[in-house]
Amino acid sequence: MLMEDMLKSVDPRPSWPEVWMSLARMISQRSCDPRLQVGCIIVPEDNTSVLAIGYNGDERGGKNVPDSLEPGQSGFLHSEINALLKLNFENPKKKIMYITHFPCRVCCRAIVNSGLNEIVYDDVYRDMTGIEILERCNVKVSSFKKSLG
Repeated sequence: MLMEDMLKSVDPRPSWPEVWMSLARMISQRSCDPRLQVGCIIVPEDNTSVLAIGYNGDERGGKNVPDSLEPGQSGFLHSEINALLKLNFENPKKKIMYITHFPCRVCCRAIVNSGLNEIVYDDVYRDMTGIEILERCNVKVSSFKKSLG
């Protein structure tokens, strides 16, 4: 067996999806939402850079206090929208969003309109119906947990 083959079989480094989801989880900790902290990161398909990050929270300079603790009523911008607002849409590479929780229906529509090619989510959301929008519009959807085995 060649040394190169031996090294490949015991590579201790985390995979790129593991790195990106770990970063999305870390970014989620910036959220001031006491009920649900969500983070996401957008990267190119070739894993060469971070294109944008986002977490759920108030507008820039906002009070960072939820309007309500009732699900869906926090008044915070969603992490996906915050990341998409920062994304350079001129970048021609295919883009993947890694997100800690599956997006709501409105964010799924924004993801489609932004031209993202794929989303990888870690946890399910209370309303998973947005998956129909993504699949109908040919956005690949993957469960991070299922991809790990």
